[in-house]
Amino acid sequence: MFDEPIRRRAGFSLTPLIDVVFQLLIFFMLTTTFMHSQMLTVSTPAPSQGALPQDANVVEIWLMADGSTRVAEKPVAPENLTEAVKEALKGRTDLTVSIFAERGARTQEFVAAVEAARNAGAKNVATAKVDKFTP
Repeated sequence: MFDEPIRRRAGFSLTPLIDVVFQLLIFFMLTTTFMHSQMLTVSTPAPSQGALPQDANVVEIWLMADGSTRVAEKPVAPENLTEAVKEALKGRTDLTVSIFAERGARTQEFVAAVEAARNAGAKNVATAKVDKFTP
């Protein structure tokens, strides 16, 4: 009766591994956020292009080297940029917002101008680097 050794089953149980993987799957599914992408067309001039053509369907944002900002040649405070662009667009989506950055303008001001144009409802944004503001 006690002469036979006790036999143990060889191998590993995969049940704990499956439980851990299932819990990780649930954790990642619950903590993941899905961002809705928004599209904004930004066109930049080729380096060989000279002056940009004048267009009646353009709202101009000028970023000055001294840190000031102008919309349609009117000085605008940076915190009011979105409202100024929205007012200049007048609800039209066919207009292009052109951002002109003077030499020495800060990159953060440029990013803020693109964001303001997007928040104001612009569908197309064009950019250009200029040497000096010319009204």
